[in-house]
Amino acid sequence: MKRKFMLLLTCLFIGIGLVTAQVTKVTGTVISEEDGLPVVGASILVKGTAVGTVTDMDGKFQLPNVPSSAKSSAKTLVISFIGMQSQELPIKQTMNVILKPDTETLEEVVVLGYGSGKKIGSIVGSVAKVNSEKLSAKPVANAMDALQGQVSGLQVYTSSGEPGSSSSSYIRGVGSLTADNEPLYVLDGTPVSSSVMVMMNPNDFESVTVLKDASATSIYGSRAANGVIYITTKRGKIGEKAVITASGNYGTARLARRVSNPMNSTELLNYQLSHGIIKQETYDKYINSGIDTNWEDYFFKDDAPTYQANLSIQGGSNKTMYYVSGSYYFQDGITPRSEYNRYTFRSNLESRPTDWLRFGANFGATYDEQQTSLFTYQGSNNLNGGIFGTILNPTYYNPYGEDGSKLDVIPGLNRYSPYYLSDKQPSSSNTAQLDGTAFIQLNPIEGLTIRSQFGIEAYDFRQTSKRLASHPNATQGGYTYEAFRRNAKLTITNTAEYNFKIKDIHDFTILIGQEGIKNDYQRFGSETTGQSDDRLSMLEAGTAATLLGADENDLYTYQFLSFFGRINYALNDKYFADFSIRNDASSRFGKDNRNAIFMSGGLMWNMKKESFLEDVNFLSDLKLKASIGTTGNSSIGNYDHLALVGTNLYNAQGGWKINTPGNGDLGWEKQTLANIGIEASFWNKYRIELTYYNKKTSNMLMDVPVPYTSGFSSITQNVGSMTNSGVEIAVSLDLLKTKDWFVGFNMNYAYNKNKITELFYGYDEWAMPNYLVSYNVGEPVQYYMAEWAGVDPADGQQMWYIPGTDGETTKEYDEERLQQATGKKRYAPHNGGFGLNVSWKGLSLNADFAWVLGKYMVNNDYYFAANPYNFAGYNQSKDVLNEWKEPGDITDIPAYGNVMQFDTHLLENASFLRLKNISLSYTLPKNWLLPTKVIQGVRIMATARNLFTITNYKGADPELDTNLTYGAYPNTKQFTIGAELTF
Repeated sequence: MKRKFMLLLTCLFIGIGLVTAQVTKVTGTVISEEDGLPVVGASILVKGTAVGTVTDMDGKFQLPNVPSSAKSSAKTLVISFIGMQSQELPIKQTMNVILKPDTETLEEVVVLGYGSGKKIGSIVGSVAKVNSEKLSAKPVANAMDALQGQVSGLQVYTSSGEPGSSSSSYIRGVGSLTADNEPLYVLDGTPVSSSVMVMMNPNDFESVTVLKDASATSIYGSRAANGVIYITTKRGKIGEKAVITASGNYGTARLARRVSNPMNSTELLNYQLSHGIIKQETYDKYINSGIDTNWEDYFFKDDAPTYQANLSIQGGSNKTMYYVSGSYYFQDGITPRSEYNRYTFRSNLESRPTDWLRFGANFGATYDEQQTSLFTYQGSNNLNGGIFGTILNPTYYNPYGEDGSKLDVIPGLNRYSPYYLSDKQPSSSNTAQLDGTAFIQLNPIEGLTIRSQFGIEAYDFRQTSKRLASHPNATQGGYTYEAFRRNAKLTITNTAEYNFKIKDIHDFTILIGQEGIKNDYQRFGSETTGQSDDRLSMLEAGTAATLLGADENDLYTYQFLSFFGRINYALNDKYFADFSIRNDASSRFGKDNRNAIFMSGGLMWNMKKESFLEDVNFLSDLKLKASIGTTGNSSIGNYDHLALVGTNLYNAQGGWKINTPGNGDLGWEKQTLANIGIEASFWNKYRIELTYYNKKTSNMLMDVPVPYTSGFSSITQNVGSMTNSGVEIAVSLDLLKTKDWFVGFNMNYAYNKNKITELFYGYDEWAMPNYLVSYNVGEPVQYYMAEWAGVDPADGQQMWYIPGTDGETTKEYDEERLQQATGKKRYAPHNGGFGLNVSWKGLSLNADFAWVLGKYMVNNDYYFAANPYNFAGYNQSKDVLNEWKEPGDITDIPAYGNVMQFDTHLLENASFLRLKNISLSYTLPKNWLLPTKVIQGVRIMATARNLFTITNYKGADPELDTNLTYGAYPNTKQFTIGAELTF
């Protein structure tokens, strides 16, 4: 009886346990409200338990063992996905979940300097952010080219179409006359050189942020006087499923614009015969030959290939996130023996093993190889083989053989072809570059972040130039030159940041930090001559070596030591303030002026948060900003403050000499920048930003002339001042936004007024004729040349304005006596850009334009192309056909027999409007790809760069950042097709 009772009791307890442990199978689907497609990889978690899963390729999920008894706490399901609003829903056996976009999560975060990033809506400073889509869409090696016309106040010029060439950039004008005006580049928190924009793959960039006002830049103090360009590379996200992206493109390049407008054979022969340049027998020989060589087509390729391949893996686990990529880029130049190869690798890893510890390393490596055109490194117009000289060859000479191949020696011209000379005189270089950061970050208590970061930028550069033994001018054998450069910049940054709130309405962030920078550089070179065989052209194959000269630039080091702090305050998310201070010490200055303090303060009022505007429905956002602060410039020689000695030879004996005078009082160039701006948004569709700034440079670092009796021509001093003031406008319009359609327009405009306010020695004017510019107090930097008054219709003679008179002219050219300030600005005051973005379902069209107004440039090429008397044996521009012939002729070309001089008739308006980029892409619908279970996305694209240019400039390229064209390598027009696959 007892056994039966115990068996019954046991069964009762087992039954109670089974009832208590009852489970339910839950299934469901998660879709996106935005496009109605399944959400792949969404997290599904039973609240309060460890039971969970993720959605599959169809957005579906299963939870087979969800406790469902009345006593169970498992009653709620938490559904989440990155970039979407999380939902908590009561558990049902079948669930259909719709996730909405999380606008708060998607708000852009901007890194301004040190410490944590800020949401863009809480930033007091004047900043502009360009995301990766804009950077990777351009078929160029240099990411700076993709920024042209994208940011108000940022001027970007691509001065050469040579593959692998860099760009120049200015933020809010030119703040210094002789010191460097380049912005400070920062890569993932570490200052680097501008070369990273060429050496890195733009597809690895997450964003580029341009910091313009003192509130944003003053925390950098040293070298931030010219603004800051902050580069953030891509990284994964915690809990993100691995995403593999593979892409590739192929394209061709050709000249963006014609280099010149030369006469054809008939025009040239008739012109030369009429002026006695050729004899009748030469005319008869060529006039009926049918030869009419287009030297531009001969010299420049019209199908130079460009291709690129990229592969990246991005994702993260619950404690680690990663981004790894590799790429190969090749660009063939449009001139003989010109090309660029680049190989890049990047690995960004970050781990958070505990709640209080975080560490990581961002590592990038690049190796490139560059073949340089012989006609580029000559560095000047050369009528015996340079770019422009080749274009001006007489068109009645034939450089091709009967089989269509290019001849080594051009008949009639009796010169070697540029292709032959390029092969006989090769020049190449290669660079191995390393950039990276490693950090460790501690969060010992809530709100406190302690971070220590080490950064490195290092490269080895090797250049080889040769003249082979078979070169026609190598009568004494071949020639080989090898140069080697190594540079390493090490940066250590330590910061402590504390964020806390008081009564939930006062938000404080306090940052203190220290930074040290050390840069070591060395270079050496060697050359030998006498190589007897093209196959043995190394240095050691020569029979004689030449001792190369050395100076302080062959080996140098410099250091910076900085301490800084910043306080950010926000009241009720309505009123914002920040204050920063930094002390910098630089080894480039005298010991008594080595340190300088820079500081800034800024305020922002979020007016939309005020009660009187909260109910204004059409006004989505309204902010008022103001800031003032100081920054510094130390971009001069590393030892300008020291008097240096060197060696020399005197009477065949070695001796010592003073090389530089030094200046122990040399100190920082400072800039004070005031900024006020307003940002507004209407109906969440139309956004506008207006800014006014005033930037004053004082204690300018200038090369000041001194009497030659001192033994020197100049000495670097802190003298003079100048101002840059201006306005910036940025507009963004969402013209149409539906489920299938989007039409957007954006534009930006910047005006900068440059004015010199003080010079050295109390001078009001200082002319620099060798540089074609003049410094005048109360005026901007302007061109300084003899001013051409045109051609006298009565006799066809040239005329020039006499300086200091009321428009009086002379026909006697005296360059020294006639040179004067022209009033034409060296730096363009107006620049901007605009773009259009149209998309329909998966089809997207983007067009970006850039323009510059008020830009002038001396067209030195035109000096050769429209100077028939001085260069009678060469072809000339068709403009020459309009030369003066008889009294009463109105023309700009004087009578034959006049030599066109180097005056303002060469100073041309180089303002331009250029379609920098237009792209058409198609993204395949996701539901097409779902059956593959592997491919997540496919995008096909076609892109054109520099498709057209509108300008009055007669030269090859108005975009050059120079006061004088000098046979430069012109920019190219590129057409590219490509595809991107995501797995």
